[in-house]
Amino acid sequence: MQIAPGVYDLTPPQRGYFKGGYVHAFLIESDAGLILIDTLFDADARIILDQIQHLGKTPQDLKHIVLTHGHRAHLGGLATLKRLSGAPIYAHEWEADIVSGDRPQQGVNLRPMKGIQVYPIVLIGTLLEPFTHHKPATVDKLIDEGDTIGPLRVLHTPGHTPGHLAFYLPERKTVFTGDAFVTWPLICPGWPNAMLNEKQTWTSLRRLAAMEVDVIGVGHGNPITQNGAAVLRELAARGKL
Repeated sequence: MQIAPGVYDLTPPQRGYFKGGYVHAFLIESDAGLILIDTLFDADARIILDQIQHLGKTPQDLKHIVLTHGHRAHLGGLATLKRLSGAPIYAHEWEADIVSGDRPQQGVNLRPMKGIQVYPIVLIGTLLEPFTHHKPATVDKLIDEGDTIGPLRVLHTPGHTPGHLAFYLPERKTVFTGDAFVTWPLICPGWPNAMLNEKQTWTSLRRLAAMEVDVIGVGHGNPITQNGAAVLRELAARGKL
C-alpha cells in the first residue's frame, strides 16, 4: 500500500501475536535508490521482495537498509535481503551488536500494567524468544541524530530501546516512528510493558509531535495517512512529563 508518494507500507497478510504483532516495514523510492526501513518478522523477506518486484525493480536496486532498533520483529528478513542486494545496513551504535547476534535483545517487564492489550505480545514474545532469533547480520554503518541517508533524516528517539531511531522524510511530510509510536493494539508511545525508559519514551514522542508531519509509518499497526501531527500532539498532551 502506498501511503505517500513513493512510500510503500509492507506488512504480512497473516498478522498477529505470533507474527511480530502487526509489524510493518517501509520501502521508499528515491534518487538514492530504494531505501528499506526495517525488515519484518519473516526470515525469507518474501513480502519485501515481492514489493520490489511489483515496482519493476530487482533486489540489486535496494541501496540502503535502515533499522529503527534491534528487536526480532524488525530484523527477520535482514540477512536474506543483505545477501541478495548487497545493500549496506544502518543502525544506531547501541543496537549494532544485537543485530550482529553478539548480544541478546533486552528483556521486557512481564508484570501486568496499564495497557493490558499489550501484555499478550510481551508474554508470547518472551516465551518464543529462545526459538525465534533472527539470522545475524553485520551493521555496515553506524548512524545517529542528524545523519542523512538519501532524503531521510535520522532522529535519535530513545525510550523503547536506548538506540531507537526514527526517520523523517521532510519533502513528503512523513515520519517513520518504529516503536516510538505504534497504533496496535492501542495508540501509544512504544508499548507500556516493552519500553525500557518511560521518561525518554514520552520525551521522544513530544519531539515527534512538534514536527511538520502528515503521514506516520508506525512499527506496529496501521499507518496514519493524514493529520499525523495532530494525532501525535493529542497523545503527547496526555503523556507523562
